[in-house]
Amino acid sequence: MELGPGIWRLKKGLRKLKEGFRNQKPGIWRMKKVLRKLKEGLQKQKPGTWRLKEGLRNLILKRLRTVKEGLRKLKKLPERWNVWLDIILAINYEAS
Repeated sequence: MELGPGIWRLKKGLRKLKEGFRNQKPGIWRMKKVLRKLKEGLQKQKPGTWRLKEGLRNLILKRLRTVKEGLRKLKKLPERWNVWLDIILAINYEAS
């Protein structure tokens, strides 16, 4: 099983998300940066070379849902970010 460089981007993105939630002041630009890293991490994976561990996948889904809802409430999020979030959630769902 080969782990591409994308898995490290995913882990880094998740760590940043956790820091943001812990500080309770994630800030919209920081969140966008984190989401971009997560997106890059998912994009760079070669299909079939790895499977996210169940716990990690669930954590990503949980965090992304929270971020998505929070950012949508702020109404400052460009529509294309909503589309990317939907795509990321779909990819994760398919990976299960």
